[in-house]
Amino acid sequence: MFANIPERQMNTLRWIATVSWLLLIASLFYDPITPLLTQPGMEWSPFTIDKLTQLDCVELQGECLTETPYAMGTSIFWGFVIPLAIVILFIVGHEFWRRICPLSFLSQIPRTLGLQRQHKRVNEKTGKIRYELIKVKRDSWLGRNYLYLQLGLFYLGITSRILFLNSERLLLGTVLVCIIFAAVLTGYLYGGKSWCQYFCPMGPVQKIYSEPRALLNSKAHEGERKLITQSMCRTVNSEGKEQSACVACKTHCIDIDAERTYWQNITNPEQQWLYYGYFGLAIGYFIVYFLYAGNWEYYFSGSWSHEENQLANVLAPGLYIFGKSVPIPKLFVVPFVIGFCGWGGYQLGKQIEKSYKAFLIYNNQLVNSEIVRYRMFTVSTCLIFNIIFFFAGHNFMSFLPSFLDPFIPISVIVCSGIWLHRTWNRNPHIYERESLASRLQKQLIKLNLDVSQFLENRFLEDLSADEIYVLAKVLPEFDKEKRLQAYKGMVKESISEGYVNIANSRGIFKDTRLELNITDKEHELILTEIEVENPSLFAPQKQSNHEDWLRQESYHQQILDTLIKSSKNHPHQQIILDLFDIATGKKSVESFNDVLQKLSVEERESIQNIRETYSITLEEEEEILTHLGTEELWKTIACTLSMIQGLDYISEEQNSLSQNNEPIKMSSEQRMFYEQAFKKFDKNGDNLLSVDELQALLRAVGRSSSGEKMENLRATIDKQINQSGFTFDSFINLIEKSLSDTKYSPIKQYFDFFDIDQSGSVSAEELRLCLNDLDLGLSETEIEQLLKSVFKHGQQELSYEEFSQKFTQIAQGKLR
Repeated sequence: MFANIPERQMNTLRWIATVSWLLLIASLFYDPITPLLTQPGMEWSPFTIDKLTQLDCVELQGECLTETPYAMGTSIFWGFVIPLAIVILFIVGHEFWRRICPLSFLSQIPRTLGLQRQHKRVNEKTGKIRYELIKVKRDSWLGRNYLYLQLGLFYLGITSRILFLNSERLLLGTVLVCIIFAAVLTGYLYGGKSWCQYFCPMGPVQKIYSEPRALLNSKAHEGERKLITQSMCRTVNSEGKEQSACVACKTHCIDIDAERTYWQNITNPEQQWLYYGYFGLAIGYFIVYFLYAGNWEYYFSGSWSHEENQLANVLAPGLYIFGKSVPIPKLFVVPFVIGFCGWGGYQLGKQIEKSYKAFLIYNNQLVNSEIVRYRMFTVSTCLIFNIIFFFAGHNFMSFLPSFLDPFIPISVIVCSGIWLHRTWNRNPHIYERESLASRLQKQLIKLNLDVSQFLENRFLEDLSADEIYVLAKVLPEFDKEKRLQAYKGMVKESISEGYVNIANSRGIFKDTRLELNITDKEHELILTEIEVENPSLFAPQKQSNHEDWLRQESYHQQILDTLIKSSKNHPHQQIILDLFDIATGKKSVESFNDVLQKLSVEERESIQNIRETYSITLEEEEEILTHLGTEELWKTIACTLSMIQGLDYISEEQNSLSQNNEPIKMSSEQRMFYEQAFKKFDKNGDNLLSVDELQALLRAVGRSSSGEKMENLRATIDKQINQSGFTFDSFINLIEKSLSDTKYSPIKQYFDFFDIDQSGSVSAEELRLCLNDLDLGLSETEIEQLLKSVFKHGQQELSYEEFSQKFTQIAQGKLR
């Protein structure tokens, strides 16, 4: 919901929130105005002492506090700002709060000024130097223990608040200034939102109230998957387009997908400390006020926020029980009581969780440790939200119009009740099912099946996860071949985006296979198909997480946009041609820096800023650059079309092995293309494939035959080939033989394939439709790159002669 608010509008809100916060901090040092608002007898002011404190005497350890006019900075900060932050997190969600948080905004000052700490890297081959942002390493002490650190800082913060900061304006202002400095310093030392992720004392509070999802949170795992989701880091380019600025500063990032982060971490031991420990710390915080004052009126009156001489009472008795003070200094009582309650909350939560699990087992109910813990976390969050507003609500409501007083408690109960209802039945299985259903939905849209008769004036995009799976079962056009095609698209997309890896894909897609009636063996064959099409996805160094994929994909898009824009300013430099040569291996990756020398100083600085923004390493840049080009994609398309042409002739039995025509020999490059694909499916190395494996091979090289054509092909093969299997030589012979029997040249066949309306020319839209129909696994970005490489200078159509020239250049490796 709030993730879709344009960045420029959010930037305005950030500035308003930040300036307001800085003004509030400034008022802690100098405030001549608000003391006038608290003067008794000021009828026009709702903040006078006699209106806010409706008791004749607020007792503190048996003595009445003296109420005098006071500056309201501390009261506003503790009584309004902090509770408001919790309300925003619980109802609106982190995707709004983390986009307007002043501390988060200020921590990005070093990035904005280009003053972040960097690591010097030297290319051993060329000796050239480059700089990369430093990020918190996942396996470092901080990367492993950040949550304990944040909880410790939170504990330190609430104890310091009661001891030193509740009413001491100058000290509170100084501490807040120091926190701002710490946030800015963190932004200098580490890239990304490292302050928010690893250091901010409010970090645990954000996780508790925002995960797995707030009332109005958007779902990052459903619908159209975007490069920018929820509260992700983002920027606006010179054309006004929003771009991801994610540098993958943390794996399983709450800013990208809060619910995914929640389920990934729920079984970690520190999560119990987070939820149960926070519950205990919050309870301990409120109990301390009662133990110190000997009554609840002291807290509910809000007098603690403007109590005089707070620092002078640090060594005063910290306990007042049964009308008598206990001579234990407040300095020791406060941290002990809060710490003990935090530890007690952790122990009690663990014991209740254990007992609840035992209760389920005793009653013969299915037990899942994740669900048991999840429900315990859900109950504790709902309870503590209500408890906090039972106490903090009194101070919060004092800043609101009096007619809202009856509605605030009701609103809190209603909101928490709705939250509990929609949260209680969530589980990781539902999350995965919804996530995969959205991927299946995308594949169904791509297949362009006729679903109108089943939707009753609804759109495919409007269906729930269960409805999508039901639709997949009843669609008559969604046959076995198309199911495999859709499943392959889902798996490939999930692997490439870092959501799953090769090892866990079988388990994650288990339920999807059951829904689509796909076997485990077919899953393994599909993995092999994907490996044939994209070997880099299976390389050990390529196995990355989703956050890394987002970072590299964002860099990929920005570097391409920047270079294309720069090439228009330097048409004589042939920048794009050099880039294609690097992508296709004709020039080394190191020559990319030579390409950059053709740009202006400002353009080179822009490229360097992009590198640093996304913290791109030398190895990552090499991988990205070698996948920028389109020539290899065009060659794959040419081979695919020849495969289609041959198989069509075979399936229609228009040629046979007995004919005497001299076969046309393939080029070594074409033969290698087919041979590499064939070997991937030849699991035992005997140079034989079964018919099912052959069908998987055909899909891998872009051929999705209809059921009827596949049966004809099988029948022809069974007649002509040994029953023990299908050899590579036999396969190549059939393809070559089909080419020799063709009445037209292969290029004319390709042209006719693309010329859908038979107008005698091929338009960009026709080419786009055919590229999608070939099912080569091309992304929309890759298709657009292919079209740009063919249609230049505003050209809209290709004649046969122009088309022939292009494909001749492809065959010769000279596509420009």
